[in-house]
Amino acid sequence: MFDIDLNRYRLIDLSFEVVPPGSDDRPFVVERGLLADLAYKYDVSKTHTHVGTHVEAPAHFFDDGKSITDLPLTHFFGRAILLSVRLEPGQRAITPEHLEAAIGDICRPGDVVVARNDTPRQPGARGPFFGPGAGEWLADHRLKMLVLGSGLRMGDSLEATRHFHDVLQSKDLCFVEFLSNLEAISRREFFFMALPFRVRGMDSGWARAIAIEER
Repeated sequence: MFDIDLNRYRLIDLSFEVVPPGSDDRPFVVERGLLADLAYKYDVSKTHTHVGTHVEAPAHFFDDGKSITDLPLTHFFGRAILLSVRLEPGQRAITPEHLEAAIGDICRPGDVVVARNDTPRQPGARGPFFGPGAGEWLADHRLKMLVLGSGLRMGDSLEATRHFHDVLQSKDLCFVEFLSNLEAISRREFFFMALPFRVRGMDSGWARAIAIEER
């Protein structure tokens, strides 16, 4: 029988905990009700597909892009590598040179890249962003998912962010956003899984994200 020896491997929950009613831009308003057998149920009266930890499919930006249910289940889990973003004071852009130095030696086609912001925070300063050429570097390495930790941005403007989406999601890459507990990851290589809620035609799906790494 297949089993995972938790004496050898560590299970890390990376999911963001949604607390109803959420916020103005990320609402999750629920009301408790009853089923016919008087068991409890919860009616969701207001939310959207980008609340809490979620997987974004290409349909998020492209009318003819693949939705959550168009992609195979294997697209949402696999070997993962940690991209620790640690920029020098005064630097804000994550360049192709940064990516090559950080993960170029271990990045393989089909990998999941988990990007964690390890740059010391400075009061009033905005977090790092993926600069020109970074999206192309990631696309050239044929990844299947990019997991974005808090404090990391896809660009320094709306146009740059859109370009980053265009470059990667045109290659069927998925984004995973709104993570927590990424600091618990201690290995460069590990297993990652974020299985989105299966609803036909959706641009994005809520997910429970986990990492499994060797102790």
